[in-house]
Amino acid sequence: MLLRRKIQASSLAEVVIAVSVIALCFGVVSLIFIRSTMVTTSYEEVRLQTEIQSALWEQLHNGQQEFDIEGVEVIIEQDELNDSLQIITCSALNEKQIWQQHQLKIE
Repeated sequence: MLLRRKIQASSLAEVVIAVSVIALCFGVVSLIFIRSTMVTTSYEEVRLQTEIQSALWEQLHNGQQEFDIEGVEVIIEQDELNDSLQIITCSALNEKQIWQQHQLKIE
């Protein structure tokens, strides 16, 4: 019978090590999965941030006064500490701030 046969000590140690390595791999994978689902920044916000940065660079390059991005509310304020700077705040439609940047005034 299979159950009455003695298991050698070396094969028992190999089984224990293999089970430990498999358990460790499952633990690491589950931690990665949990942390990836708990990310607060969505991919849509990252895409919007990239579009905002591109629009700001175009604005500086072309010397435009304003820019418009769909789905983003842009508020331009005067910096209280420095007269030559303005604060550009970009918020999504759900009032969540996506990007804020201090920029030289374009005159």
